Amino acid sequence: MRNLRRWAIACMCIGAFGCGKPASTPQNLTQTGGAVEGEAAPVERGEIAWSYDFEAGLAAAKEANKPVMVDVFATWCAPCKMLDENVFSRADVAEASKSFVTIRVDGDKYPEIRQQLNVNSYPTVLFLTPEGREMNRSMGSVSYDIMLEAMGKAQEQFAEGQ
Repeated sequence: MRNLRRWAIACMCIGAFGCGKPASTPQNLTQTGGAVEGEAAPVERGEIAWSYDFEAGLAAAKEANKPVMVDVFATWCAPCKMLDENVFSRADVAEASKSFVTIRVDGDKYPEIRQQLNVNSYPTVLFLTPEGREMNRSMGSVSYDIMLEAMGKAQEQFAEGQ
C-alpha cells in the first residue's frame, strides 16, 4: 500500500509539473513578434459578465429572450480554475458569451441548484433556454475551441427553437 501511495504521488507530480518534458530556455528559442518561435502567440484577455444569482439570471434571460450559459463550479476545484484561466478569460470566449445570459453557481454553496441541474461533477457548463430547459452541456476543463463550439451549438439550437 505504501508503494502504491508513492507511485500515485509521483504520477501527480509528473502531471502537475510536467516532469520529463525538455526545458525551454531563452538561449535556445528565437523571439518572433512577441511570441516564442514554436509557441502560440499571446492570447488577448477578456472577461465574462457573470451573474451569481441563478433565479435573477433566468428572469433576465426570459426578459431578453436569450439563452443561458451556467457554469457550475467549486472554489476548491482545480479543473474549474483551469477553465477560468485558460478558457473563460479569453477575449473570443468572452465575446461569444455576450449572446447568453451568463450565470455562475458555486455547487457547494447551492446544492439545490446543482441537484436541479443534475450536475454530478465540476466544472459543468450548461446551456439552457430562457425557461430553464437544458439544450446541452460541457463537462470538465475543456479547451477554448471546444467551449466555443458548444456555445455555437447552443446558439443554433436556441435559434431553431424560436
